[in-house]
Amino acid sequence: MAVGPTAPVPVQPAAREAFARGRTAFDRAEYQRAIEILHPLLYPEVVLDSEGEVVQAHRMLGVAYLFENNPDEARREFKKLLELRPDYRFDPLLDPQRVVDFFNGVLKEEEATIADILAKRRQRENHPKPPPITPPPTILRYERHSYTVNFIPFGAGQFQNGQRGKGWFFFGTEAALAAVSVAAFTTNFALYGLSPHRRCNVTPPAGVLCDPQDIDHSQEDRSRALLDIQLVSGGLFFAVAIWGVIDAIRNHQPEVLLPDESGGGGKITRRPTSGARFTLLPDGLGAAWTF
Repeated sequence: MAVGPTAPVPVQPAAREAFARGRTAFDRAEYQRAIEILHPLLYPEVVLDSEGEVVQAHRMLGVAYLFENNPDEARREFKKLLELRPDYRFDPLLDPQRVVDFFNGVLKEEEATIADILAKRRQRENHPKPPPITPPPTILRYERHSYTVNFIPFGAGQFQNGQRGKGWFFFGTEAALAAVSVAAFTTNFALYGLSPHRRCNVTPPAGVLCDPQDIDHSQEDRSRALLDIQLVSGGLFFAVAIWGVIDAIRNHQPEVLLPDESGGGGKITRRPTSGARFTLLPDGLGAAWTF
């Protein structure tokens, strides 16, 4: 067992979210899923930013491995836990007896190593090192995306989600279908009005109606064809628009981390001043607000 803990590297938002999901799976007794989520946060390198989270991750992994009948991995995680917190103990009143007994067995096996860790820790406390130089902080800037934009047609939701290819597809398809439908309606109304004119192909005698066989239905047929084009293209427009709304909702990201522009080395959680915007940019349609 190593003498000292591995120093964690700066945490990323994805690692913080994964830790929360792993803890939720552990609390639900979904131990295999908890292992799949938490293991990459510690191996091959630690990606959590606080010792408390690292301790909790080793603790949850150890318990999960134990209940998944993998005692060797559980023993390794409990050893890592003792490296970080030599005085850590499970509570017999709150924790399962199986976990308490197994952990106490590991504790007994590592008594000499734990004593050595405590001795070196006391030595470091008596001879403290100068505090490290803290690098200048980096501002983490977040952009919040409006959920309402997902319901705007012409690819607005896709452009907001950063899916420009999809955005241009929905924009072009819906624009073309809308243009066809409007053009068919306008042409139909301009040529034939509300009721297409029927004329007789022959001149009937005075006072005699035109025989049905001699009635010219050409204008009526063209008007009906234009109406069909209008209805079909309009229906397709609404179908594609609904498809775009569903796709935008499925891929909606309420909050997006913006690229760091400060050039600093550290990180602090500070967000930009609130503001809303909805613009048509050269590379796509944007609609979002920041806070």
